[in-house]
Amino acid sequence: MWLAILALTAYLSDVWGHGRVLQPVSRASAWRVGHQTAPDYDDDGVNCGGLYYQWSINEGKCGICGDAFDLPEPRPHELGGVFGSGEIVGYYLPGEEITVTVELTTSHLGFWQFKLCPDPRDNDQKCFDRYPLQLENGDTVYYPKKGSTKYTLNYRLPQGVVCDHCVLQWRYTAGNNWGTCKNGTAGLGCGNQEQFGACSDISIGLATGNSIDEDLSNGYSDIPSPLLTYLKHGYFDNQQGLLQLLRDSVLRQWPQKTRQNSKYTRRKKRGKKTKPRKRKKTNFYRGNRM
Repeated sequence: MWLAILALTAYLSDVWGHGRVLQPVSRASAWRVGHQTAPDYDDDGVNCGGLYYQWSINEGKCGICGDAFDLPEPRPHELGGVFGSGEIVGYYLPGEEITVTVELTTSHLGFWQFKLCPDPRDNDQKCFDRYPLQLENGDTVYYPKKGSTKYTLNYRLPQGVVCDHCVLQWRYTAGNNWGTCKNGTAGLGCGNQEQFGACSDISIGLATGNSIDEDLSNGYSDIPSPLLTYLKHGYFDNQQGLLQLLRDSVLRQWPQKTRQNSKYTRRKKRGKKTKPRKRKKTNFYRGNRM
């Protein structure tokens, strides 16, 4: 009886458990907003192969973008895969607060996280685990409680991370399956749960649509080398006035007009002022009076 219920729960989970990332749009959903990428018509069902397959066949492992772990690399939603064209869908500044939109077509309770990897060819989860994104309250885990709808949230990009091509990872762990809890009891949300994944291609630099090297060479060729080094390593963010700093640096390169010293503009050094002596008035006709 219990085995039948668990099997039915797993089946319904695979059929109904769905979610997608719409901003910055994921590789699976980019075609929905006009990008010339391969369409994934099941873009809200990238679930690590399904509950049973993930936990019984792949021992709980999942591809970094939600594909079944045992698929040959690059997996369909990874860079170089069927849906992994690598087209950049968002340009940001280091440490910027970005808006993220997630759509749950069917809510499964649970929670999700966003993480970042600055190397698009790194398929190791450890790269993403080093750069979790934080919500406005400082948390990295979000629990959706509004059911099947669109969730728009603000996340903070990691400070000091600059990359022409970064990968933003979304991992949603459902919580609607019945299982064994850590304390030995049984309950909803305990034990193995279905997971969903997505990857979005973004750039963190000067937010102009060019690569960092292009931005720094087109119009900013006169930037002093120490500043150039800081920019490439992401030591400035938008709150520190990065763009203003660049403008000021470029303007300082233009020659300033200076006044030439001349006899008309140069002030002569004067000594101590002395009061001139009054001349004594004399009457030249006094002695000639009759």
